[in-house]
Amino acid sequence: MNIKILYDNTAKTGFLSGWGFSALVDNSTLFDMGENAESLLANMCAFGVAPEQIKRVVLSHEDWDHVGGMSLLSQFGDVQVYVPSSFSKSIKSEIRSFNPDADIVQIKNALEVEPNLVVTEELGIVREESSLAVRSSQGVVLIVGCSHPGLDKIMSRVVSEYGPIRAVVGGFHGFRKLKALVDVPIIVPTHCTKKAKDIVKLYPEQARLVSAGTELELEE
Repeated sequence: MNIKILYDNTAKTGFLSGWGFSALVDNSTLFDMGENAESLLANMCAFGVAPEQIKRVVLSHEDWDHVGGMSLLSQFGDVQVYVPSSFSKSIKSEIRSFNPDADIVQIKNALEVEPNLVVTEELGIVREESSLAVRSSQGVVLIVGCSHPGLDKIMSRVVSEYGPIRAVVGGFHGFRKLKALVDVPIIVPTHCTKKAKDIVKLYPEQARLVSAGTELELEE
């Protein structure tokens, strides 16, 4: 399994930074779209990824720093876009305006979009959010947006449904229950994670800090 960090607050040489998050799984599944399309496209190109390679887009929640790059949908062709059912009509209208051929799939309950690739159910009350769970023989790779419902709650639901978590990647926001991460072999806090340095200090063998331009290779 290959995960490319396309958008983050910091960037490696040759890539652009920006406030937001986006990750690409196996060069075909795009999770979130950062804050602007220009930087997102530039980072895709820096990785050698063409827009037409994107088969599906998963948007975790509708905050601007995760959907701001939506205008790039115009270059994706016939693509499926998965959004929590709580997404506003205006955001869904924007998606259609950028790509009239896009198939918008609204997520309330978990949906397996292809074997071992699951868009998780919508969690949260005020700021609803979905995540992406990629199942493998070594456990679930969980990709999160900002974890507004609480990373521990998202993880607990994923474990109960799909088994042990092998890796968690994405924004943890203000998550403080760091002991909940003790059994996760690979911890990759990005973007809005306020306790990122504390996580790395607590779990030096498991955690790693990344930037836009980082590529993660996770053996199956």
